[in-house]
Amino acid sequence: MAGEARHTPLVERAERHQLRIPLRFRPEGTEEWFPGETINMSETGVLFCSEEMIEIEARLEITFQTTGIPMLQSSTRRAFIVRRTLANWPDTRLMFGARFRS
Repeated sequence: MAGEARHTPLVERAERHQLRIPLRFRPEGTEEWFPGETINMSETGVLFCSEEMIEIEARLEITFQTTGIPMLQSSTRRAFIVRRTLANWPDTRLMFGARFRS
């Protein structure tokens, strides 16, 4: 309607917790794990950095174990990449936002 302001509904975001811990990830259906490190995490996703390039919408398995075969029930989460950014100088690195899937 003319003159009516459009309002975008607010999406409540899960509380993020600053957390720096190592993780490993791999694209679904592959065998090789790649290293990364969390920057922050919530119940719905994780922001992490890695030297590897990951495409937006890529589906991943992420484990918070640094070695060994992941214990799938407890340490591995399925996720997909929703954002990719380059951190600012002097700490230039790739950062990825991943949303956990059920």
